[in-house]
Amino acid sequence: MASTRDSGRPLRETLRSRSVGDVCLFVDPGDSGLAGLLYEGRMATVGDVRADELEARTLKLGRAEYTAWRQQQRRPLNHMISGAPLASDAPAPFVLDGLACHGVWWFYQCLKRLETDPSRALVAAGTSGRNRLRTGGRTTFAYRGEEIAVGSPAHGALIARATEAKVLAHPHVRQALMATGTSLLWMGPANAEALGRYMPFALMVLRFKLGPR
Repeated sequence: MASTRDSGRPLRETLRSRSVGDVCLFVDPGDSGLAGLLYEGRMATVGDVRADELEARTLKLGRAEYTAWRQQQRRPLNHMISGAPLASDAPAPFVLDGLACHGVWWFYQCLKRLETDPSRALVAAGTSGRNRLRTGGRTTFAYRGEEIAVGSPAHGALIARATEAKVLAHPHVRQALMATGTSLLWMGPANAEALGRYMPFALMVLRFKLGPR
């Protein structure tokens, strides 16, 4: 649901006028009003995926050709964000607030280190590999002096800003994003941790903003 701080403003206007980070503060990624505006379709099941593969083989279409055909049919494919270049763990360096990051995954993990810990920057830079760090039971973290609750919209806004920095820094990532058309992007279940909820949402908001007005 849209935040009361943005009540009365049409959802489309919020998506267009607010920054990607601010959108996450005002709009819940699960808002039903986003369907038909940010995306079409629903989260695919295993059965859906198998049916799509069968249809593509029957039509003798490659993956890209089938995706384009589905768009023309107003039946866009659902895209789970996995594999390069859209995935969080696809290396795609960017800089956010002066912090050099190897990719969105590494930025997300570095927030689990204390802000005063020099290793936060090392984790962001990818020196520790693709390791999932533990929070030590903390329910908040500090970022640029602000205390942020884990999983909160403010946490989501940081993920969205990191996602935006990645997309804007790499033309091939933008191309891959726009190639998803109007399909629903997702990463894990609806109750996933902040990265799984907010990165796909941020990508769809960016796609909406970068697309034709």
